[in-house]
Amino acid sequence: MNEKSIIEKPVTAYYICKMIGVSRPALHKWSKAGIVRSHKLGGKLFYFESEVMEDLKKC
Repeated sequence: MNEKSIIEKPVTAYYICKMIGVSRPALHKWSKAGIVRSHKLGGKLFYFESEVMEDLKKC
């Protein structure tokens, strides 16, 4: 985890989907494929906005 992630609050899949304009199933597939980093907390997937943006820039 980078320094930004420690300061940044985790956000939900719903928030990320609205932010980048994709469906939840698409985001879940990207997470499973390793395209977008996700973190599991209490059985739920969470994301860090900065990590998602970095990952999408690499694609």
